[in-house]
Amino acid sequence: MSGSSRVKPIAAVGSASRVAASPPLPRRWSISPAVLYAGIVLASLLVGWIWVKHGGPELLSERFGFLIAIGQLTALYGTLLSLVGILLLSRAPWIDQVVGSDHAAKLHRWAGFTSVWLLVAHAVISSAGNASIDKLASPGQTWEEIVRFTFDYSGGLGGSVALVLFFVVAIVSFRSVRQAIPYETWYGIHLYVYLAMALGFLHQLTLGTDFINDGLARAIWIALYAVAFVPLLLHRFTHPIVRNLTHRFVVERVVEERPGVASIWIAGRNLEQLPVRAGQWFSIRVLAANGWWRSHPFSLSAGPDGRNLRFTIEAIGDRSKELQRLSPGTPIWLEGPYGILTGAVRTREKVLLVAGGIGVTPLRALIEVLPAKRGDLALLYRAPTKESLIFRRELTTIADARGARVDYALGSRDDYAFHDDPLSAGGLKAAYPDIRERDVYLCGSPSMMARVERSLHEIGIPHSQIHLERFSW
Repeated sequence: MSGSSRVKPIAAVGSASRVAASPPLPRRWSISPAVLYAGIVLASLLVGWIWVKHGGPELLSERFGFLIAIGQLTALYGTLLSLVGILLLSRAPWIDQVVGSDHAAKLHRWAGFTSVWLLVAHAVISSAGNASIDKLASPGQTWEEIVRFTFDYSGGLGGSVALVLFFVVAIVSFRSVRQAIPYETWYGIHLYVYLAMALGFLHQLTLGTDFINDGLARAIWIALYAVAFVPLLLHRFTHPIVRNLTHRFVVERVVEERPGVASIWIAGRNLEQLPVRAGQWFSIRVLAANGWWRSHPFSLSAGPDGRNLRFTIEAIGDRSKELQRLSPGTPIWLEGPYGILTGAVRTREKVLLVAGGIGVTPLRALIEVLPAKRGDLALLYRAPTKESLIFRRELTTIADARGARVDYALGSRDDYAFHDDPLSAGGLKAAYPDIRERDVYLCGSPSMMARVERSLHEIGIPHSQIHLERFSW
C-alpha cells in the first residue's frame, strides 16, 4: 500500500484476556427511525387539531384576525419544536440508537433555531394583530402593545422573559459566536433553556386561548411536555446519579502513551455490571473544586473488561492537559455510555476501520472485541509521522492474536501528489479489493472523515455500511 507500512506481528501478550470477563451489553431497542418520526408527525397533527378546534381557520378570514391566527399557530409549533429539541438531547438510549448522538445534535440545532424564530414571530405578529384590532396599527404602537401585554397580563412577563432567554441562547449558538466563547460559558447559557421552557409553559396555560377553557387541549399539551422532559430527567439526571453512586469511579492510574498523549485508567465498584460497548463514549467530570462543572467527552480506547475503563486523551487545550495530570484516587463523575459507533450497527462479516490521529481511540477498542474470523478485520491508521502514532505495540499484539490486518498511512496529503492518496477511492480499492463487502467505521478529524466518506460513496458503498459519529458543540 503506497504511503503505508504493514504491522509485523510480534508475540501476543494476552490481548484476548481483557475481554474474557466482558460486562453486559447495553439494551438494544426494537425501534426504527420511522417510529420516532411518526411520533413527531402525530404530535404535529394534535397541535394542528388544537388550533383548528379553537377557531384558527375562521380567524384567517377576518380583517385582522388572520394575524391572531398566525400568531397562535407560530406559538404552538414553535413550542412543539423546542420540545422535540429537548427530547433529541435527552440522552435517552433509544434516541441514541435510532438517530445517533451526532445526528441528534444536528436535528436539535435545527429544531432550536426554527423554534426561536417561530416564537419571535408569534410575539410580533400577535402584538401587531391586537394593535390592529385596537386601531393601533403603527410599528410604535405595536411595540406599546408588547409592553402592555408584558406588564398588564398575568403570565405576560413570564412569556416575555422566556422569549428573551430563547433569543440569547440562539445568539450564542451561531457558529461564529460559539467558537469565540469558552465551552463552559456556552453550556451555562444553554441551561437557561430549562427556565425558559418552564416560564413558557406557565404563560401558555394562563394566557393561551387554546388551553384556558379546554381540559382536553391542556391534557394533550401537558402530555407533550412530559414526553420531552421525562426522558431528560431520567437520562440526564436520575440515571447518572444512580450510576455514579453505584460504581464510585476513581482514577486508578495515568499512563503516557507518547509525548502529549496519555491514557487515564478508571476503576470503580462492580464495573462488571456496567453495560457498555467498545466504541462508546462517556462525558467525564473531575470531582474537584476547580473543575466539577466541566464536562469532557471521550471514547473508550480499550474494550470494556469489567475491571477498568480506559480513556486516551491528547493534550490539545488546558482542560485536556489538566486531565493528564490527575492523581490516582481522584473521584470521577461519568455520564454515559453514549454513541452508536459499535458492533451493534454492523451489517457485514468483514470490517475496515479507518482512523485519523487521536480518532484511533474508539477503533482501537473495536478491533480488540469485534467478533470476526481471521482475516476479516482491518485497520487503516492515518497519522502525520511515525512518532505521532499511539498504540502501535498494542495493535501489533491484537493483529497477531486475532489475525487482523493493520496498515499505517504516514505523511500529509501533499505527500501523495504523484500517486494515490490512501484515503482516496483509488487508494482504498487498491489496498482493500474487497472493500464493497466490508462495513467501514470512521473516526478522525471532520475533514478526514468527510474525505473518506466521499471516497466510499465513489466506490459504491451504501450509507448503511458506513458508520461514524462527529463530535462538536
